[in-house]
Amino acid sequence: MYKWKLMWPLIAVGGVMVVPMPAFAQQTPHQEPGVFIGGGAIYTRLDNNFSGQNFNADDFDDDRVSWKAFAGFRLNPVISLEGQYIDFGKAENSTARVEADGWTAALVADIPLPYIQPYAKAGALFWNTDAHLRGALSNTSRVSSDGTDFFWGVGARADLSDNVDLRLEYERFRLNGDAGNGDDYSVDTHIDAVSVNLQYTF
Repeated sequence: MYKWKLMWPLIAVGGVMVVPMPAFAQQTPHQEPGVFIGGGAIYTRLDNNFSGQNFNADDFDDDRVSWKAFAGFRLNPVISLEGQYIDFGKAENSTARVEADGWTAALVADIPLPYIQPYAKAGALFWNTDAHLRGALSNTSRVSSDGTDFFWGVGARADLSDNVDLRLEYERFRLNGDAGNGDDYSVDTHIDAVSVNLQYTF
C-alpha cells in the first residue's frame, strides 16, 4: 500500500502533462521520441540523523562528489520515462560512517523550447544504506537498511549538438529507514544533490 501511495504523484504529473502544449513549441531533434542515456558528476550534501540507545553517534552533515548514470525513453516533446543509478558516496565523522546508493524511476516533464529545455521530475527512489556506528566501549555496530521513498528534481538541458545535451539538475532525496532487524536504532538521511551530466539521444 505504501508503494502505491508513492505512485500517485507520478500519475498526477502524467495526467496534467498530457494537455497539448501551445502551438509555438517548436520540436527539435532532441524532443523527438527515442531512447537516451547519460551520466555525470554529482555533488551531494548528506544530513544524517541517528536515533537509538546502543551507540554513541552524533548527527552530522557531510559533502561528497560522486557519480550517477541514467537511461530513459522520450514519449513526446513533453514527457519522458527515466531510470537512474546514483552513488551518493560516503559520509563520515569520528563516530559514524554512512554509505548510500539507489535506483530511481521517474516521470520527467519538459518545457520544449528550441535551445534550452527546463524540466521537472518526480518519482520513486529505491535505496540502500550501510552505516557503521561506534557504540559503548568502542564497539562498532553495522546498520544496513533499504527502502522506497518519493523524490523530486528540477533542471535544464542545453543542446550541444544534434544528439548531445548538457544537463544541470538539482534533486532532493530522503532515505528514511531503520535497522530492520529488531534493533533499536535507525539512520534517517536527507540528501540535496546537484549534478552536471551529458545526455546522448539515439
